[in-house]
Amino acid sequence: MNHITIAGRLEDDPVRKEANGSVVCSFRLASGRSGAKAGRLWIDVDTWGHLAGVCYQHLAKGRHVLVAGRLTQKQWADPTTGEKRTRYLVTATEVDFLEGP
Repeated sequence: MNHITIAGRLEDDPVRKEANGSVVCSFRLASGRSGAKAGRLWIDVDTWGHLAGVCYQHLAKGRHVLVAGRLTQKQWADPTTGEKRTRYLVTATEVDFLEGP
């Protein structure tokens, strides 16, 4: 079973979309020390259904959260430079709000 739990701060306001007959709320999470060259991890998070609505209503840029869910990794080559790129995505099953707005 693939499961991850990670804490971090939202880097942007969440975005809400309709997809596959449901609601998805997406946001980018920064985890690790700011300013650290190798210690910062950027992860995209998708929430679905009721959790998506709650996240969209209560989250905003800078909010500290704890996210649990399934981790996936996508790799591709940049079409202009040919450089390899990697993107991590958590499909969240739980999001805990760790501090007030």
